[in-house]
Amino acid sequence: MRLKLIAGNLAIMLLVGVGSYLVVRTQLRAELSRQLEEGIGDDSELFARSWRADGARLAEGVSNRVASSSVRNVFTASGEAKRRGRAFEAAQDASKWFENRARGRRGRPHIVAVIDETGRVIARDTDRNRMFGEPLLNEVPVLRGVLKRGASRYGVWQHEDKLLQVGVAAVRNDQGGVVGALLVGYDLSNGFAKQESAVIGHDLLFIMPERIYSTSTPVEVRDAVQEAIYSPPLDSSTKAALQGKPTLPWTARLAGDDYVGVTAALPMARGVEAGYVMLAHHGRHTALAGVATMILWLTLLGLVGVAIYGFIISNNIMEPIEQMEDDILAVINGRGNVRLEVETVELGGLSYRINQLINLFTGVAEEDAEGRAVTSSGGWEAVSASGPDPGSSSAGPIQSDDPQAAALAALPESQYYALLYQDYVAAKQSVGEDVSDVPQERFVERIRGNAEHLVKKHGAQMVRFRVETIGDQVNLKPVVIH
Repeated sequence: MRLKLIAGNLAIMLLVGVGSYLVVRTQLRAELSRQLEEGIGDDSELFARSWRADGARLAEGVSNRVASSSVRNVFTASGEAKRRGRAFEAAQDASKWFENRARGRRGRPHIVAVIDETGRVIARDTDRNRMFGEPLLNEVPVLRGVLKRGASRYGVWQHEDKLLQVGVAAVRNDQGGVVGALLVGYDLSNGFAKQESAVIGHDLLFIMPERIYSTSTPVEVRDAVQEAIYSPPLDSSTKAALQGKPTLPWTARLAGDDYVGVTAALPMARGVEAGYVMLAHHGRHTALAGVATMILWLTLLGLVGVAIYGFIISNNIMEPIEQMEDDILAVINGRGNVRLEVETVELGGLSYRINQLINLFTGVAEEDAEGRAVTSSGGWEAVSASGPDPGSSSAGPIQSDDPQAAALAALPESQYYALLYQDYVAAKQSVGEDVSDVPQERFVERIRGNAEHLVKKHGAQMVRFRVETIGDQVNLKPVVIH
Protein backbone atom coordinates (compact mmCIF):
# COMPACT_ATOMS: atom_id res chain seq x y z
CA MET A 1 0.00 0.00 0.00
CA ARG A 2 2.85 2.34 0.82
CA LEU A 3 4.30 1.86 -2.65
CA LYS A 4 0.91 2.42 -4.25
CA LEU A 5 0.42 5.71 -2.41
CA ILE A 6 3.89 6.95 -3.26
CA ALA A 7 3.98 5.60 -6.82
CA GLY A 8 0.59 7.12 -7.66
CA ASN A 9 1.66 10.58 -6.54
CA LEU A 10 5.01 10.26 -8.33
CA ALA A 11 3.32 9.14 -11.55
CA ILE A 12 0.92 12.09 -11.49
CA MET A 13 3.75 14.52 -10.73
CA LEU A 14 5.89 13.05 -13.50
CA LEU A 15 3.10 13.18 -16.08
CA VAL A 16 2.24 16.78 -15.22
CA GLY A 17 5.89 17.87 -15.24
CA VAL A 18 6.91 16.16 -18.47
CA GLY A 19 3.67 17.18 -20.17
CA SER A 20 4.16 20.81 -19.15
CA TYR A 21 7.76 20.71 -20.38
CA LEU A 22 6.80 19.31 -23.78
CA VAL A 23 3.92 21.75 -24.27
CA VAL A 24 5.87 24.85 -23.20
CA ARG A 25 9.01 23.86 -25.13
CA THR A 26 7.07 23.06 -28.31
CA GLN A 27 5.07 26.28 -28.22
CA LEU A 28 8.12 28.40 -27.43
CA ARG A 29 10.16 26.84 -30.23
CA ALA A 30 7.30 27.26 -32.70
CA GLU A 31 6.82 30.92 -31.78
CA LEU A 32 10.55 31.70 -31.81
CA SER A 33 10.95 29.94 -35.17
CA ARG A 34 8.09 31.97 -36.60
CA GLN A 35 9.59 35.21 -35.30
CA LEU A 36 12.99 34.26 -36.74
CA GLU A 37 11.64 33.49 -40.20
CA GLU A 38 9.57 36.67 -40.23
CA GLY A 39 12.33 38.82 -38.74
CA ILE A 40 15.24 37.73 -40.93
CA GLY A 41 13.67 39.42 -43.94
CA ASP A 42 13.45 42.68 -41.98
CA ASP A 43 17.06 42.25 -40.84
CA SER A 44 18.09 41.74 -44.46
CA GLU A 45 16.46 45.03 -45.37
CA LEU A 46 18.24 46.72 -42.46
CA PHE A 47 21.57 45.48 -43.78
CA ALA A 48 20.72 46.79 -47.26
CA ARG A 49 20.02 50.22 -45.74
CA SER A 50 23.26 50.06 -43.77
CA TRP A 51 25.11 49.14 -46.96
CA ARG A 52 23.65 52.13 -48.79
CA ALA A 53 24.51 54.45 -45.89
CA ASP A 54 28.06 53.09 -45.73
CA GLY A 55 28.46 53.50 -49.51
CA ALA A 56 27.14 57.06 -49.34
CA ARG A 57 29.68 57.90 -46.63
CA LEU A 58 32.46 56.42 -48.75
CA ALA A 59 31.40 58.45 -51.77
CA GLU A 60 31.22 61.58 -49.63
CA GLY A 61 34.75 60.95 -48.30
CA VAL A 62 36.08 60.52 -51.85
CA SER A 63 34.31 63.74 -52.87
CA ASN A 64 36.10 65.58 -50.06
CA ARG A 65 39.47 64.25 -51.17
CA VAL A 66 39.09 65.35 -54.82
CA ALA A 67 38.91 68.91 -53.58
CA SER A 68 42.38 68.61 -52.04
CA SER A 69 45.32 70.34 -53.70
CA SER A 70 47.24 67.06 -54.14
CA VAL A 71 44.49 65.64 -56.37
CA ARG A 72 43.75 68.86 -58.27
CA ASN A 73 47.46 69.41 -58.97
CA VAL A 74 47.61 66.11 -60.86
CA PHE A 75 45.63 67.62 -63.69
CA THR A 76 47.66 70.84 -63.87
CA ALA A 77 51.02 69.11 -64.27
CA SER A 78 52.87 69.46 -67.54
CA GLY A 79 54.20 66.29 -69.08
CA GLU A 80 53.16 62.71 -68.56
CA ALA A 81 55.94 61.76 -66.16
CA LYS A 82 55.21 64.64 -63.85
CA ARG A 83 51.50 63.97 -64.04
CA ARG A 84 51.99 60.30 -63.16
CA GLY A 85 54.27 61.25 -60.25
CA ARG A 86 51.71 63.65 -58.82
CA ALA A 87 48.93 61.08 -59.34
CA PHE A 88 50.88 58.46 -57.39
CA GLU A 89 51.50 60.91 -54.55
CA ALA A 90 47.85 61.95 -54.51
CA ALA A 91 46.75 58.29 -54.36
CA GLN A 92 49.15 57.64 -51.50
CA ASP A 93 47.90 60.71 -49.58
CA ALA A 94 44.28 59.66 -50.09
CA SER A 95 45.04 56.13 -48.90
CA LYS A 96 46.61 57.47 -45.68
CA TRP A 97 43.68 59.84 -45.19
CA PHE A 98 41.14 56.99 -45.40
CA GLU A 99 43.32 54.78 -43.20
CA ASN A 100 42.53 57.02 -40.24
CA ARG A 101 39.79 55.11 -38.38
CA ALA A 102 38.62 58.29 -36.70
CA ARG A 103 36.89 59.05 -40.01
CA GLY A 104 34.61 56.05 -39.53
CA ARG A 105 36.13 53.82 -42.24
CA ARG A 106 37.57 50.35 -41.85
CA GLY A 107 41.27 51.00 -42.28
CA ARG A 108 43.48 51.28 -45.31
CA PRO A 109 41.67 50.89 -48.66
CA HIS A 110 42.48 47.99 -50.94
CA ILE A 111 42.94 50.39 -53.87
CA VAL A 112 43.10 54.14 -54.52
CA ALA A 113 43.39 55.19 -58.17
CA VAL A 114 43.53 58.52 -59.99
CA ILE A 115 41.69 58.31 -63.35
CA ASP A 116 41.77 60.69 -66.33
CA GLU A 117 38.74 62.02 -68.21
CA THR A 118 38.80 59.02 -70.60
CA GLY A 119 38.45 56.51 -67.77
CA ARG A 120 42.09 55.30 -67.82
CA VAL A 121 44.25 54.94 -64.73
CA ILE A 122 46.99 57.52 -64.34
CA ALA A 123 48.40 55.96 -61.17
CA ARG A 124 47.31 53.99 -58.10
CA ASP A 125 48.67 53.70 -54.59
CA THR A 126 51.35 51.15 -53.60
CA ASP A 127 52.78 50.97 -57.18
CA ARG A 128 53.08 53.92 -59.58
CA ASN A 129 53.39 51.69 -62.64
CA ARG A 130 50.76 49.10 -61.84
CA MET A 131 47.50 49.55 -63.75
CA PHE A 132 48.89 52.57 -65.68
CA GLY A 133 46.69 53.27 -68.69
CA GLU A 134 44.19 50.51 -67.77
CA PRO A 135 40.68 51.45 -69.02
CA LEU A 136 38.00 51.22 -66.31
CA LEU A 137 34.91 52.61 -68.00
CA ASN A 138 33.56 49.15 -68.64
CA GLU A 139 35.08 47.63 -65.50
CA VAL A 140 33.62 50.01 -62.93
CA PRO A 141 29.92 50.48 -63.71
CA VAL A 142 29.54 53.75 -61.80
CA LEU A 143 32.59 55.43 -63.37
CA ARG A 144 30.91 56.32 -66.63
CA GLY A 145 28.12 58.18 -64.87
CA VAL A 146 30.58 60.03 -62.62
CA LEU A 147 32.66 61.33 -65.54
CA LYS A 148 29.56 62.20 -67.50
CA ARG A 149 27.64 64.02 -64.77
CA GLY A 150 30.48 65.20 -62.56
CA ALA A 151 28.97 63.63 -59.42
CA SER A 152 30.09 61.15 -56.79
CA ARG A 153 28.76 57.59 -56.63
CA TYR A 154 29.34 54.28 -54.86
CA GLY A 155 28.99 50.74 -56.15
CA VAL A 156 30.61 47.29 -56.46
CA TRP A 157 33.62 46.40 -58.58
CA GLN A 158 35.02 42.92 -59.27
CA HIS A 159 38.74 43.54 -59.77
CA GLU A 160 41.48 40.92 -60.03
CA ASP A 161 39.35 38.26 -58.35
CA LYS A 162 38.47 40.74 -55.61
CA LEU A 163 35.02 42.02 -54.73
CA LEU A 164 35.26 45.67 -53.77
CA GLN A 165 32.94 48.32 -52.46
CA VAL A 166 34.03 51.48 -54.30
CA GLY A 167 33.42 55.18 -54.04
CA VAL A 168 34.14 57.38 -57.06
CA ALA A 169 34.09 61.18 -57.32
CA ALA A 170 34.75 63.51 -60.29
CA VAL A 171 37.69 65.94 -60.31
CA ARG A 172 36.89 69.37 -61.74
CA ASN A 173 39.19 72.11 -62.99
CA ASP A 174 38.89 75.75 -62.07
CA GLN A 175 36.32 76.28 -64.81
CA GLY A 176 34.14 73.45 -63.43
CA GLY A 177 34.83 70.97 -66.16
CA VAL A 178 35.37 67.28 -65.37
CA VAL A 179 39.01 66.39 -65.92
CA GLY A 180 39.21 63.04 -64.14
CA ALA A 181 38.12 61.04 -61.13
CA LEU A 182 39.35 59.56 -57.86
CA LEU A 183 38.43 55.93 -57.02
CA VAL A 184 38.67 54.33 -53.56
CA GLY A 185 37.82 50.66 -53.06
CA TYR A 186 37.50 48.44 -49.97
CA ASP A 187 37.67 44.66 -50.09
CA LEU A 188 34.53 42.83 -48.93
CA SER A 189 36.76 40.61 -46.81
CA ASN A 190 36.01 38.10 -44.07
CA GLY A 191 36.83 40.83 -41.57
CA PHE A 192 34.23 43.15 -43.07
CA ALA A 193 31.66 40.34 -43.08
CA LYS A 194 32.34 39.65 -39.40
CA GLN A 195 32.12 43.35 -38.60
CA GLU A 196 28.71 43.66 -40.25
CA SER A 197 27.59 40.35 -38.73
CA ALA A 198 28.23 41.68 -35.23
CA VAL A 199 26.01 44.70 -36.00
CA ILE A 200 23.04 42.84 -37.48
CA GLY A 201 23.18 39.82 -35.17
CA HIS A 202 23.30 37.23 -37.98
CA ASP A 203 26.06 35.62 -40.01
CA LEU A 204 26.82 37.29 -43.33
CA LEU A 205 28.30 35.84 -46.51
CA PHE A 206 29.15 37.83 -49.66
CA ILE A 207 28.60 35.76 -52.79
CA MET A 208 29.46 35.78 -56.48
CA PRO A 209 27.81 33.80 -59.32
CA GLU A 210 29.94 30.69 -58.80
CA ARG A 211 31.24 30.84 -55.24
CA ILE A 212 31.16 32.44 -51.82
CA TYR A 213 33.60 35.33 -51.69
CA SER A 214 33.82 36.00 -47.95
CA THR A 215 32.03 34.98 -44.78
CA SER A 216 31.62 35.54 -41.08
CA THR A 217 30.96 31.83 -40.51
CA PRO A 218 33.38 29.02 -39.67
CA VAL A 219 34.88 27.16 -42.62
CA GLU A 220 32.67 24.08 -42.27
CA VAL A 221 29.51 26.20 -42.34
CA ARG A 222 30.81 28.18 -45.31
CA ASP A 223 31.45 24.95 -47.23
CA ALA A 224 27.98 23.66 -46.37
CA VAL A 225 26.40 26.93 -47.56
CA GLN A 226 28.48 26.76 -50.75
CA GLU A 227 27.06 23.35 -51.50
CA ALA A 228 23.50 24.33 -50.56
CA ILE A 229 23.03 27.59 -52.48
CA TYR A 230 24.79 26.49 -55.67
CA SER A 231 23.02 23.12 -55.86
CA PRO A 232 19.35 22.26 -56.37
CA PRO A 233 16.92 23.35 -55.13
CA LEU A 234 18.48 26.65 -54.00
CA ASP A 235 20.68 27.26 -57.04
CA SER A 236 17.89 28.76 -59.14
CA SER A 237 16.82 31.11 -56.33
CA THR A 238 20.47 32.12 -55.81
CA LYS A 239 20.82 33.01 -59.50
CA ALA A 240 17.59 35.03 -59.38
CA ALA A 241 18.75 36.80 -56.20
CA LEU A 242 22.01 37.90 -57.85
CA GLN A 243 19.90 39.38 -60.62
CA GLY A 244 17.89 41.47 -58.15
CA LYS A 245 15.11 39.16 -56.91
CA PRO A 246 15.70 38.41 -53.21
CA THR A 247 14.54 35.06 -51.92
CA LEU A 248 12.00 34.32 -49.26
CA PRO A 249 13.45 32.90 -46.03
CA TRP A 250 14.75 29.38 -46.67
CA THR A 251 15.85 26.69 -44.25
CA ALA A 252 18.71 24.21 -44.56
CA ARG A 253 20.67 21.86 -42.37
CA LEU A 254 24.30 22.95 -42.51
CA ALA A 255 27.20 21.24 -40.73
CA GLY A 256 24.77 19.41 -38.46
CA ASP A 257 22.71 22.45 -37.43
CA ASP A 258 19.53 24.05 -38.73
CA TYR A 259 19.77 27.51 -40.30
CA VAL A 260 17.39 30.07 -41.76
CA GLY A 261 18.71 32.22 -44.59
CA VAL A 262 17.88 34.97 -47.06
CA THR A 263 19.74 35.58 -50.33
CA ALA A 264 19.73 39.00 -52.03
CA ALA A 265 21.80 41.16 -54.37
CA LEU A 266 24.04 43.89 -53.00
CA PRO A 267 22.45 47.33 -53.47
CA MET A 268 24.04 49.56 -56.11
CA ALA A 269 25.89 46.60 -57.67
CA ARG A 270 24.86 47.54 -61.23
CA GLY A 271 26.68 45.55 -63.85
CA VAL A 272 28.20 43.18 -61.25
CA GLU A 273 26.57 40.00 -60.03
CA ALA A 274 27.32 40.28 -56.33
CA GLY A 275 25.06 39.46 -53.44
CA TYR A 276 24.92 38.37 -49.84
CA VAL A 277 23.42 35.62 -47.74
CA MET A 278 22.12 36.48 -44.29
CA LEU A 279 22.22 33.34 -42.19
CA ALA A 280 20.66 32.77 -38.77
CA HIS A 281 21.47 29.77 -36.58
CA HIS A 282 18.08 28.32 -35.70
CA GLY A 283 19.24 26.76 -32.44
CA ARG A 284 20.82 29.95 -31.07
CA HIS A 285 17.80 32.07 -31.91
CA THR A 286 15.38 29.57 -30.36
CA ALA A 287 17.57 28.94 -27.32
CA LEU A 288 15.03 30.75 -25.16
CA ALA A 289 12.91 27.60 -25.44
CA GLY A 290 15.58 26.00 -23.29
CA VAL A 291 14.12 27.72 -20.24
CA ALA A 292 11.46 25.03 -20.40
CA THR A 293 14.15 22.64 -19.14
CA MET A 294 13.71 24.36 -15.79
CA ILE A 295 10.32 22.64 -15.62
CA LEU A 296 12.10 19.27 -15.70
CA TRP A 297 14.43 20.28 -12.87
CA LEU A 298 11.50 21.56 -10.83
CA THR A 299 9.63 18.34 -11.60
CA LEU A 300 12.62 16.31 -10.39
CA LEU A 301 12.74 18.39 -7.22
CA GLY A 302 9.00 17.90 -6.83
CA LEU A 303 9.36 14.13 -7.30
CA VAL A 304 11.93 13.99 -4.50
CA GLY A 305 9.67 16.08 -2.26
CA VAL A 306 6.61 13.98 -3.07
CA ALA A 307 8.54 10.76 -2.43
CA ILE A 308 9.74 11.95 0.99
CA TYR A 309 6.37 13.39 1.95
CA GLY A 310 4.53 10.32 0.65
CA PHE A 311 6.82 8.01 2.65
CA ILE A 312 6.18 9.98 5.84
CA ILE A 313 2.42 10.20 5.30
CA SER A 314 2.07 6.56 4.25
CA ASN A 315 3.93 5.47 7.37
CA ASN A 316 1.72 7.67 9.54
CA ILE A 317 -1.34 6.04 8.01
CA MET A 318 -0.21 2.47 7.42
CA GLU A 319 1.63 1.79 10.68
CA PRO A 320 -1.48 2.47 12.84
CA ILE A 321 -3.62 0.48 10.41
CA GLU A 322 -1.19 -2.44 10.56
CA GLN A 323 -1.16 -2.21 14.36
CA MET A 324 -4.97 -2.18 14.39
CA GLU A 325 -4.99 -5.23 12.11
CA ASP A 326 -2.62 -7.11 14.44
CA ASP A 327 -4.70 -6.20 17.51
CA ILE A 328 -7.98 -7.23 15.86
CA LEU A 329 -6.37 -10.51 14.77
CA ALA A 330 -5.30 -11.08 18.39
CA VAL A 331 -8.89 -10.54 19.56
CA ILE A 332 -10.16 -12.94 16.90
CA ASN A 333 -7.65 -15.53 18.12
CA GLY A 334 -9.09 -15.37 21.65
CA ARG A 335 -7.11 -12.64 23.43
CA GLY A 336 -10.11 -10.82 24.82
CA ASN A 337 -8.00 -8.45 26.93
CA VAL A 338 -6.41 -6.83 23.86
CA ARG A 339 -7.64 -3.36 22.96
CA LEU A 340 -6.64 -1.02 20.14
CA GLU A 341 -4.44 1.83 21.36
CA VAL A 342 -4.15 4.03 18.27
CA GLU A 343 -3.91 7.70 19.22
CA THR A 344 -3.52 9.39 15.83
CA VAL A 345 -6.03 12.08 14.97
CA GLU A 346 -6.99 10.35 11.76
CA LEU A 347 -7.58 6.86 13.20
CA GLY A 348 -8.15 7.46 16.90
CA GLY A 349 -11.91 7.68 16.47
CA LEU A 350 -12.03 4.45 14.46
CA SER A 351 -9.90 2.70 17.09
CA TYR A 352 -12.22 3.87 19.85
CA ARG A 353 -15.32 2.60 18.03
CA ILE A 354 -13.70 -0.78 17.36
CA ASN A 355 -12.86 -1.05 21.06
CA GLN A 356 -16.49 -0.29 21.85
CA LEU A 357 -17.55 -3.04 19.46
CA ILE A 358 -15.17 -5.52 21.11
CA ASN A 359 -16.52 -4.59 24.54
CA LEU A 360 -20.06 -5.04 23.23
CA PHE A 361 -19.33 -8.56 22.03
CA THR A 362 -17.40 -9.51 25.16
CA GLY A 363 -19.84 -7.82 27.58
CA VAL A 364 -17.08 -5.85 29.29
CA ALA A 365 -17.67 -2.21 30.25
CA GLU A 366 -15.12 0.26 28.99
CA GLU A 367 -13.58 2.78 31.38
CA ASP A 368 -13.21 6.48 30.65
CA ALA A 369 -10.52 8.86 31.87
CA GLU A 370 -12.38 9.49 35.16
CA GLY A 371 -12.54 5.86 36.12
CA ARG A 372 -16.13 5.23 35.05
CA ALA A 373 -17.29 2.34 32.92
CA VAL A 374 -19.52 3.06 29.98
CA THR A 375 -21.85 0.23 29.11
CA SER A 376 -22.71 -0.82 25.60
CA SER A 377 -26.07 0.89 26.05
CA GLY A 378 -24.34 4.16 26.93
CA GLY A 379 -25.13 4.24 30.71
CA TRP A 380 -22.51 5.17 33.31
CA GLU A 381 -21.46 3.05 36.27
CA ALA A 382 -18.83 3.65 38.97
CA VAL A 383 -15.78 1.46 38.88
CA SER A 384 -13.51 3.32 41.29
CA ALA A 385 -13.14 1.99 44.82
CA SER A 386 -12.74 5.51 46.23
CA GLY A 387 -15.90 7.54 46.74
CA PRO A 388 -19.40 7.45 45.28
CA ASP A 389 -20.24 8.59 41.74
CA PRO A 390 -23.02 11.20 41.92
CA GLY A 391 -24.05 10.48 38.37
CA SER A 392 -24.46 6.76 38.88
CA SER A 393 -27.73 4.96 39.38
CA SER A 394 -25.96 2.59 41.79
CA ALA A 395 -25.50 3.30 45.46
CA GLY A 396 -21.74 3.60 44.96
CA PRO A 397 -18.62 1.59 44.39
CA ILE A 398 -18.21 -1.77 46.02
CA GLN A 399 -15.59 -1.47 48.84
CA SER A 400 -13.23 -4.17 49.98
CA ASP A 401 -15.17 -4.51 53.27
CA ASP A 402 -18.46 -4.86 51.43
CA PRO A 403 -19.96 -8.33 51.97
CA GLN A 404 -20.35 -8.85 48.22
CA ALA A 405 -16.71 -7.86 47.59
CA ALA A 406 -15.54 -10.02 50.46
CA ALA A 407 -17.57 -12.95 49.12
CA LEU A 408 -16.11 -12.53 45.62
CA ALA A 409 -12.59 -12.25 47.02
CA ALA A 410 -13.03 -15.36 49.08
CA LEU A 411 -13.99 -17.56 46.16
CA PRO A 412 -11.25 -19.73 44.69
CA GLU A 413 -10.30 -18.56 41.24
CA SER A 414 -11.61 -21.63 39.37
CA GLN A 415 -14.92 -21.52 41.23
CA TYR A 416 -15.19 -17.74 40.74
CA TYR A 417 -14.76 -17.96 36.95
CA ALA A 418 -17.17 -20.91 36.67
CA LEU A 419 -19.89 -19.08 38.65
CA LEU A 420 -19.29 -15.83 36.74
CA TYR A 421 -19.64 -17.66 33.43
CA GLN A 422 -22.86 -19.39 34.57
CA ASP A 423 -24.35 -16.09 35.76
CA TYR A 424 -23.33 -14.35 32.50
CA VAL A 425 -24.85 -17.09 30.31
CA ALA A 426 -28.04 -17.15 32.38
CA ALA A 427 -28.36 -13.38 32.20
CA LYS A 428 -27.82 -13.34 28.47
CA GLN A 429 -30.36 -16.07 27.91
CA SER A 430 -32.87 -14.26 30.13
CA VAL A 431 -32.83 -11.29 27.78
CA GLY A 432 -33.13 -13.54 24.75
CA GLU A 433 -29.52 -13.47 23.50
CA ASP A 434 -27.70 -16.43 21.97
CA VAL A 435 -24.47 -17.30 23.82
CA SER A 436 -23.62 -20.45 21.91
CA ASP A 437 -20.61 -18.66 20.37
CA VAL A 438 -19.15 -17.71 23.79
CA PRO A 439 -17.27 -20.79 25.08
CA GLN A 440 -16.21 -20.77 28.70
CA GLU A 441 -12.47 -20.92 27.91
CA ARG A 442 -12.54 -17.80 25.75
CA PHE A 443 -14.80 -16.00 28.24
CA VAL A 444 -12.43 -16.73 31.12
CA GLU A 445 -9.41 -15.66 29.09
CA ARG A 446 -10.95 -12.32 28.25
CA ILE A 447 -12.15 -11.67 31.80
CA ARG A 448 -8.71 -12.52 33.19
CA GLY A 449 -7.05 -10.10 30.78
CA ASN A 450 -9.40 -7.26 31.70
CA ALA A 451 -8.91 -7.95 35.40
CA GLU A 452 -5.14 -7.71 35.05
CA HIS A 453 -5.52 -4.42 33.22
CA LEU A 454 -7.73 -2.93 35.95
CA VAL A 455 -5.46 -4.17 38.75
CA LYS A 456 -2.55 -2.30 37.23
CA LYS A 457 -4.63 0.77 36.59
CA HIS A 458 -6.09 1.08 40.12
CA GLY A 459 -3.20 -0.42 42.06
CA ALA A 460 -5.64 -2.90 43.58
CA GLN A 461 -5.07 -6.28 45.16
CA MET A 462 -7.49 -7.87 42.75
CA VAL A 463 -10.42 -7.05 40.49
CA ARG A 464 -13.36 -9.37 40.09
CA PHE A 465 -16.56 -8.96 38.11
CA ARG A 466 -20.20 -9.50 38.75
CA VAL A 467 -23.07 -9.70 36.30
CA GLU A 468 -25.64 -6.90 36.21
CA THR A 469 -28.68 -6.62 33.98
CA ILE A 470 -30.08 -3.16 33.19
CA GLY A 471 -33.18 -3.47 31.09
CA ASP A 472 -32.25 -5.81 28.31
CA GLN A 473 -28.52 -4.99 28.57
CA VAL A 474 -26.17 -7.44 30.31
CA ASN A 475 -22.92 -6.00 31.64
CA LEU A 476 -19.97 -7.19 33.68
CA LYS A 477 -19.30 -4.70 36.47
CA PRO A 478 -15.75 -4.66 37.86
CA VAL A 479 -15.31 -4.81 41.65
CA VAL A 480 -12.02 -3.23 42.79
CA ILE A 481 -10.63 -4.88 45.90
CA HIS A 482 -7.75 -3.16 47.75
